[in-house]
Amino acid sequence: MIMEEHLSVGTRFLNGFLIVMVALLVLVLAAVIISLILAAFGVL
Repeated sequence: MIMEEHLSVGTRFLNGFLIVMVALLVLVLAAVIISLILAAFGVL
C-alpha cells in the first residue's frame, strides 16, 4: 500500500509538472505569434 501511494503521488507530481510545462510552452508560442502579428502591422 505504501509503494502504491508513493507511485500515485509521483504520477500526480509528474502530471502537474507536465501540465505546467505545456501551459508555459503554449504561452510562449502565443507571445511569439502575437509579437509577429504586431510586427507585421508595424511594418504595414
